[in-house]
Amino acid sequence: MQDDFESTKIAINLASYRCPRYDDFPNFGLYAKQVIEFLDKHLSIFLVPTEEKLLTTTMINNYVKQKIVSAPVNKKYDRDQIIHLFVISILKQVLTISEIAKLLRLQINQYETTKAYNFFCEELENSLKATFSTRIFSDSSYIYIPTPLSEAARSALLSFSNKIYVKKNLYWSYNKEN
Repeated sequence: MQDDFESTKIAINLASYRCPRYDDFPNFGLYAKQVIEFLDKHLSIFLVPTEEKLLTTTMINNYVKQKIVSAPVNKKYDRDQIIHLFVISILKQVLTISEIAKLLRLQINQYETTKAYNFFCEELENSLKATFSTRIFSDSSYIYIPTPLSEAARSALLSFSNKIYVKKNLYWSYNKEN
């Protein structure tokens, strides 16, 4: 059995995680159950086997009631709403829902969705690679002039990656011992 967590399949898969890009999301409406099935494929890598899902229908309904995600049209969620749910599912691991709402509002006011989401994807991938592989945390994405908003988002994603590292490492270490 391996003695080095960073060389496990778990760590290698997380270090090479590819965040679904804007065009990878459906460009037609999905019902809540379909949204959950779609996002589970991209989020399940972050769970340990004993954890529950990162997104449920009840959670989606609460995010709509709290106006963090706009209401579905004819009970269907569009691409931008699904992307918001994906981002929320990641960030809620390290931020409160009100903090996520503020960050999303600021991002939406400052950048178009595709640009903001592409930044999110690159930073998520960079933070996972740094956390699970290189341990070099100073590389940032394509943003050459960091802003307070981009640094806040980047820090949240590094926090997320480190939290996942601790959970996965503890789970692996415990199961290796038992």
